[in-house]
Amino acid sequence: MRPRPAAGGGAGFSLLEAVVAAGLLLTTVAAVTACVTGVSRAGARLERTMRADRATLAVAERLRQLPYCAASYPARVGDAPAADLVAAVFPHAATWRSTATARYVAAAGDPQAAAGSFVTVVVEQGVRVTCVARFLAGPEGAPLGPAELAGWDLATSPRPPAPALEVVVSCAAQEAPGSGGRSVRLVRGALGPVLAARGPEGGG
Repeated sequence: MRPRPAAGGGAGFSLLEAVVAAGLLLTTVAAVTACVTGVSRAGARLERTMRADRATLAVAERLRQLPYCAASYPARVGDAPAADLVAAVFPHAATWRSTATARYVAAAGDPQAAAGSFVTVVVEQGVRVTCVARFLAGPEGAPLGPAELAGWDLATSPRPPAPALEVVVSCAAQEAPGSGGRSVRLVRGALGPVLAARGPEGGG
């Protein structure tokens, strides 16, 4: 009498082979899912960065088109746009008049700006854009400090405290995470504007 073959021998997958195949399939699916997720996140980051760049450039261009200082200041009603660059980004040097979106920096240690700066936050195309302005002794001159700005208020002062303004326009860091931040530097005075685009913060 011939011996009967062992059960399960020689045909189909063994239990071990089935487990290995299932493991490989799950690993492949996980890798593909991770790849798709990574591409999707990268695309979302790129879109946020592009939106922040567009908003930053739009604000900088709007400021560039303003005259440095108007001959007179008409009364502003509601959210009417400022008549000139000075009114838009450095209307006063009084900390007590500061708000959450427009504030004068009188002392060192502020995380966003040096003493003697004015910080304005606007929302452009759904993006928070920050403008940091400083009065300059001239287009290539040194920035004025708090002592030189004491008492400045466009509503009562006959003229701006300096012949030029530097404005650095940038998007808030959370608006373009991973991009290093984008900024545009605008200097305007009697000789007209200078608009210089800059790369990520910390770079040239």
